[in-house]
Amino acid sequence: MTELPEPTWDLTDLYAGPDDPAIEADQARAVEAADAFAARYRGRVASLTGAELRAAFEAFEDLVRVAARPRHYASLRYALAADDPAAQAAVAAAQGFGADVDARLAFWQVELKAVTAEHLDALADASELDPYRHYLGFQQQFAPFTLSEDAEATVTRKDLTGKVAWVNLYTQVSAGLEFTVEVDGEERVMTRGEVRALMVDGDRDVRDRAVESVAQAFEPHREVLTFVFNTLFEDHRLEMEARGYDGPMHYPVLHDDLDRGVVESLLETATASFPLVHRYHALRKRVLDLPDYGTQDVRIPAFGEEPKVEWPNAAEVVLEAFGRFDPEAGDIARRFFDERWLDVFGRKGKTSGAFCSPGLPPRHPWVLLNYADTLDDVFTLAHELGHGLHMVLSLEQTPLNYGSGTPLAETASVFAELWLHELLMSRADDVTLRRQLLDRQVRDAVGTAFHQVAYINWERRAHRARADGVVSTDDLCRFWTEEMARLLGVEVALEDRDAWRWVTIPHFVFARFYCYSYAFGKLLTLALHGLWKERGDEFVRSYRALLAAGGSRAPAELFAELGLDLADPGFWQRGCDVVEGWLDELEALA
Repeated sequence: MTELPEPTWDLTDLYAGPDDPAIEADQARAVEAADAFAARYRGRVASLTGAELRAAFEAFEDLVRVAARPRHYASLRYALAADDPAAQAAVAAAQGFGADVDARLAFWQVELKAVTAEHLDALADASELDPYRHYLGFQQQFAPFTLSEDAEATVTRKDLTGKVAWVNLYTQVSAGLEFTVEVDGEERVMTRGEVRALMVDGDRDVRDRAVESVAQAFEPHREVLTFVFNTLFEDHRLEMEARGYDGPMHYPVLHDDLDRGVVESLLETATASFPLVHRYHALRKRVLDLPDYGTQDVRIPAFGEEPKVEWPNAAEVVLEAFGRFDPEAGDIARRFFDERWLDVFGRKGKTSGAFCSPGLPPRHPWVLLNYADTLDDVFTLAHELGHGLHMVLSLEQTPLNYGSGTPLAETASVFAELWLHELLMSRADDVTLRRQLLDRQVRDAVGTAFHQVAYINWERRAHRARADGVVSTDDLCRFWTEEMARLLGVEVALEDRDAWRWVTIPHFVFARFYCYSYAFGKLLTLALHGLWKERGDEFVRSYRALLAAGGSRAPAELFAELGLDLADPGFWQRGCDVVEGWLDELEALA
């Protein structure tokens, strides 16, 4: 492999720097374009002809391309330095600018959703609208839940000092934390990513100290963060109630372009399969010979310490896995390295975890990691590049057809992890390594599918409780302990510090009920894996086309072309059965 470029973002693709006059110029252009758009179309959307509506869609896309760039740049800068006052001020200003533009355009979504069925019938033969048919139909789903233009504009502006501000507070508090851990007799101040790597260390005392360091770092902020959770949950309830949604999950599922019955089937089936998790941890407890097997032990390799993987080797193997599945996928993944769309290593102030942040056609996505040389980090790289592949292929869509729902997005990322697993298994020439990789596959399925469903079970309980009043920290902790006990079974010993784990999970803050998407993606991927093996190159072409479709069609429709029925209750059970098969094999090997 050729030498890797510097593993940091080169944000000059967006702007030359934070003082680039183009930022202010783009903001001015966006405001001007929004006002011109409103002057031309306000009050007319429900009566536009097919040609006029097509022109309106294209004009709207042109202005959102301009408006999105300043906000995206500020958010990426902030992700690298959430503790920097300049970055904090810039992202707040960008959010204010975005809210202003959104408020000027609030009429558009309101009027688009108000187009009558009779008028839609009249537009049925307007072929010029064909590229926007799904988008138009998707928006119509929200017609019963849309407020007046003035109310929508007010909500957008008020969110700046409401939920957006609370999310920013959580981010600033959590990103600014320092974690002190004793390693090799020396106390070290570490980033969250470095501490996460220690949580799978072969030395149990190190793991225990790493878990304890997280608990201690969050300890002084627990009451404040509990207040953040309560505020965001109540904000969500009030908005859902005001709009007329049927419960707190109605909007998130509808926004993902899914039927609630599909999601309920997934959650019920996965929850009913928690005994697989119990079996798995009983096996691990025996293999590790730990009578007090606890949460600090559930993520470590059960069959010997996994090798450390330095960054160049991780890059090489992930790129090979992508290319092995599809040469075009390998070429796209390589661009993230060559063109510095990756920011790899953790540092103080940088957002913890990992993500892939989408651009807006024609602008590419960006991947953030906190790489710490673990095998988990290698799989995280594959996961985020799976998102990246999806987003790059979708760039052939227009902005309104670009973004897919989170379940489809997580399918792309989880499938990429499976490519990496397949490659590593093909290279494993001894029983120990194969056992380790198989253990990791079961462990990952447990974490990606069943753990995430348990998170949703906790989140639903917390939202129900919040509807009756402010939820105490003790109750939130009790809910967490009960849901983790239901998930993990009696073989895993829970400690007092485990009850606070919920406060460290940002998904609960950034988006409501996001975590079901991981389970959706994992169990769906198991079905895709079977089709890949069965159909070979034909499947690869179909899969590439599915990703390139972006959000231009509903997930159920896209997967139906691959022979998958998301409404079939037995579909999700087949995914759970694959996990059970792996567990059977692992128990036999152990």
